[in-house]
Amino acid sequence: MATSYQSFLSTKHIRHQATGFDLVSELPAKMWDWQCRVAEWCCRKGRAAIFADCGLGKTIMQLAWCDQVRQLTRKPVLLLTPIAVGPQTVREAETFGVSGVQLAKDDSNVTRPGIYVTNYHRLAKFDLSRFAGVCLDESSILKSFTGATKRQLCEGFADTPYKLACTATAAPNDHMELGNHSEFLGVMPSNEMLSRWFINDTMKAGGYRLRGHARDDFWRWVSSWAVCISLPSDVGGSDGGYRLPELVLHKHIIEDDTVPPGHLFKPAQATVSATNVHEIKRQGLAAKANLVAEIVNPSTEAWSIWCDTDYEADALRRTVENCVEVRGSTREDLKVDFFEGFTSGRHSRLITKPEIGGFGMNWQHCRNTCYFAGFSFEKWYQAIRRHYRFGQTQDVNVHLIATDAEVPVIETLERKSRDHLAMQRAMSEAMREGLQEEIFGKELKPYRPVMAATLPAWLTRKEPRSVAM
Repeated sequence: MATSYQSFLSTKHIRHQATGFDLVSELPAKMWDWQCRVAEWCCRKGRAAIFADCGLGKTIMQLAWCDQVRQLTRKPVLLLTPIAVGPQTVREAETFGVSGVQLAKDDSNVTRPGIYVTNYHRLAKFDLSRFAGVCLDESSILKSFTGATKRQLCEGFADTPYKLACTATAAPNDHMELGNHSEFLGVMPSNEMLSRWFINDTMKAGGYRLRGHARDDFWRWVSSWAVCISLPSDVGGSDGGYRLPELVLHKHIIEDDTVPPGHLFKPAQATVSATNVHEIKRQGLAAKANLVAEIVNPSTEAWSIWCDTDYEADALRRTVENCVEVRGSTREDLKVDFFEGFTSGRHSRLITKPEIGGFGMNWQHCRNTCYFAGFSFEKWYQAIRRHYRFGQTQDVNVHLIATDAEVPVIETLERKSRDHLAMQRAMSEAMREGLQEEIFGKELKPYRPVMAATLPAWLTRKEPRSVAM
């Protein structure tokens, strides 16, 4: 009976089975030992994810993985990045001595077994069946893509033997993001993940909540295909040199006394929401753009300025001197030129949106940024992390710009930031044992019940037999 029960329990503990390979050659000499450990683990897994905080070296780890797949299969490998991150990736490959890495605009550029770097928007220009491996850089960007693009990635690479997805630490309370990664990698469909470990959250329409008794098993399962790194010590490295300087938040709240046409007094402000947010943004736009100009124009340092809409960008361009702007309609070659120009210092002031420039860029050379308040925590996190990332040597100044009507937006953003930090710590702690098992081969003690359950008397008492009359 005990053996049968143990067999039953073992069927409940799902782990991702490795489908990878041992290292084909030495990893780049300039990689840290802990980075090599992660890259080697990803090779053994074959299909894996790296959730590593900004500045921990995701680019070199994914390049090393791509190079190993290329050498093993002698076939091309595709590395997908956000726009303008491709040239930066090629430069890092040269720095670390990874050969055969080149930019590709379409399938005609794929002529030999190499590592081909392109942006997500060019995915349809490639024959995906040609590639033995695929790596998604900044894979959390998939949330902002259409369902068709997500489907194309999942279906187009369904038969690709080797897959890697890399992003900053995934939002721990966004379980659908973990499900999307699992589905892309071919580990488990997201709907099966939800049905196995989650229940409907009645407090949130369409939301799911992790079952309390399933928490440990869920995170052990995640750690069988993903590694989560907040600091090198999470995977046995030294945290020396990975302590960030100060993040200094300057909140600028503008008192908006504007009286709309046809009114004698300023009307009572309605609660800001998705339905009236643009009306409120427009009302205080001129004052916010003028304030940014007062902060930025006298400075001789580099500045990034983040906004949500084209009309905000238009207002900023009228007030901020010597700036370049990148928006969705900007030609791709100009996007690359402006981003590259800001990275190199050729342009000292950049206006853009987080969904356009907030992924993948390394801008530690810049320590000053202005940000128009918005509800999205992910946009805020990604924009600030272009500057506040490992490798930054100076305190980072963040100027959060809002009118008094937008104070609830700031309060929401601050609450989400606190929740994110708390959940990130909880996620790292929950995955710690799994990482010890996966990365270091530490054998964890399985569940072995040793105490017999005591049944109440009424369940064991025999009923008296009935006597025939």
